Amino acid sequence: MADVSGRTSEVWKGTRRGAGWALGVGTVVSVAALLRDGPRQTLKAAMKAGLRGREVAAEMSEQVRDLYAEAQVEHATRPADRTVAP
Repeated sequence: MADVSGRTSEVWKGTRRGAGWALGVGTVVSVAALLRDGPRQTLKAAMKAGLRGREVAAEMSEQVRDLYAEAQVEHATRPADRTVAP
């Protein structure tokens, strides 16, 4: 039987890695905007981006939880006589 917790760990590891890249790119863009537009406009843009980022993260998290729940149900309801091929 496959190790489900290992796969879950890999999913979250990839998600964190992607979030780290997004934050790094966002920081570079913010610094460039700060040098160009001044602090007030840059701060406002960063706040807007942060709000949008929260929305996207919440949607993505909900989708991952739904997929995981579906997989659990399918795993629990599979016939006992079926075996998983290696």
